[in-house]
Amino acid sequence: MSDKQRFSVLLVEPDPESRLQIMQILSTEGFQVDTAETIDQLMNRDNWLDYFLIILEHELPDGKTDDLLSQIQQQAKHAELVIITSRSEVQKMVLAFRNEIADYFIKPIDHDLFKNSLLRIRAERDISSKLRQTQAQLNAIVEAAIEAVITINRRGMIQSFNPAAEKMFGYSTREIIGQNISLLTPLSVREHHDQFISHYLETGISNIVGARRELQACHRDGSLIPIELSVTDLPQFEIFAGIVTDISERKQAEQKQVELTRAVAVAAQQERRQLANILHDHLQQLLVGVRIHLEIARKGTHSEAEEQTLTRADELLNQSIEVTRSLTAELNPVVLHEEGLAMALEWLAHNMLERYNLTVALNLDETVSPQAELTKIVLYECIREILFNVVKHSQTSRADVRMQALSDQEVEITVSDEGVGFDPQRLETQLSKAGGMGLSNIEFRLSLIKGKFHLESTVGKGTVAHIIVSLDASETDSL
Repeated sequence: MSDKQRFSVLLVEPDPESRLQIMQILSTEGFQVDTAETIDQLMNRDNWLDYFLIILEHELPDGKTDDLLSQIQQQAKHAELVIITSRSEVQKMVLAFRNEIADYFIKPIDHDLFKNSLLRIRAERDISSKLRQTQAQLNAIVEAAIEAVITINRRGMIQSFNPAAEKMFGYSTREIIGQNISLLTPLSVREHHDQFISHYLETGISNIVGARRELQACHRDGSLIPIELSVTDLPQFEIFAGIVTDISERKQAEQKQVELTRAVAVAAQQERRQLANILHDHLQQLLVGVRIHLEIARKGTHSEAEEQTLTRADELLNQSIEVTRSLTAELNPVVLHEEGLAMALEWLAHNMLERYNLTVALNLDETVSPQAELTKIVLYECIREILFNVVKHSQTSRADVRMQALSDQEVEITVSDEGVGFDPQRLETQLSKAGGMGLSNIEFRLSLIKGKFHLESTVGKGTVAHIIVSLDASETDSL
């Protein structure tokens, strides 16, 4: 809008004295003024859009302007109306304001009041103009935004839907405006969505508003889209604004990373089994063969020095054979593969007592023992590492391992002790001392089978480790 349009005024006043008085006020304040004295002069013009203000006498020589107000407002869409009259009729004043009149003056006009009204109208017009400009800029930004931007009212009805949202969800703006936002949510939560909004408006508590969440949204074709949603409450406008990001590619990349990590873990376990087989099938057999020949040599010796040397060599061979057996069991406990997790944990309990003087009490429900090969291996390794940490840090000689059904789909394994415990805030440091796996590594291994892990501990009151895994583990994870 040009400066002329911003400050042009149409004064419709037949009385010369009153017209001159008003024109002087307008000129003093820098307004450009056009005049008219009759309805005919008023309506016979084609520059309505030039005016930001129309000052209209209620009674003109050729009629009253009551019935013309709406027509004038339609023609001069950007103009404010001010009514002046010689009659102090309250009904007329009320009617004028009902027609969104900016102000109403009764003659004789008070100079200061009239001037202040003009300044107020101009200031409001400037503010409105800036707001419209800002709104236009914001609309342009939202329309050009890469992210989907959606606004809804307090009842959950969609108010705006930018092009990125159209592309993401498959709806056009024209058909989605006025629809409930629940249309874009999965069927499982759709019927309850309005309750979430009502609960927030009543309590101010929400897991969505003011946070960034990963959720699922529903495309027009019914397919689900993984999204990241940020919602802001704008109470001054009585709307919620949401920025929606399609994270399908990110989720696919994460899934590929999980699959790659899983493949590496499976390959590593296969290498361990192969190495264990080599130790068991070849190295141990060679060592046993050497021991047999050594025993034959001992029977044929006559020197005491030779006898001592051969006896010492036999002891070292025995130790070597024992070490390879232990290493084989560590790398690939045969009992785990052949007899299952419960029997492997019994062997582990015996081994912990024999090697570390740690008594491990078992309370195992074998009916819920996982059968998938990778699941068994991961659980065994995690339980073993937790027991090693008991030996290293708990200052106790006893631990309890319990396996039980948590639900129809999940099994929980707990490893507890009544040792010295630790400060949970130093949890990672405590787990990592002396070469332990560390919490992050235990969680990483369990993530391969979609398991969960957490610790509870209090200084002086021991520690409880919780492992939860699904009983539904697919046999495709077998090694």
